[in-house]
Amino acid sequence: MPIYVSLVNFTHNGLMTMKDKGVARSDMVKKNVEALGGKLLNAYYCLGEYDVVAILEFPHNRAAMKAGVLNASMGHIRIKTMPAVSREEWKTVLKETWGKSKSKSKKKK
Repeated sequence: MPIYVSLVNFTHNGLMTMKDKGVARSDMVKKNVEALGGKLLNAYYCLGEYDVVAILEFPHNRAAMKAGVLNASMGHIRIKTMPAVSREEWKTVLKETWGKSKSKSKKKK
């Protein structure tokens, strides 16, 4: 399944209600992802610009988009989600991109 990275920030409301609702909301985010055919591979809680970096799998972009909207609509987080490829897949992309160009230029000579 395709991999996605979500960069998450807590809203003011999310921070103010963290003590009472933080764990339950985190569990609900995971359930929402799973209900859309996805899987939360890992979540890292961070210092700095983002509060959470989540690594997820989804069957397609539409499911990832739905999860972002559904989870952000709870009001405790803002989410930026982007598709990602593994290092090995990236190497394949590069080989496909420039490998074909090299073979074409060799044929012209």
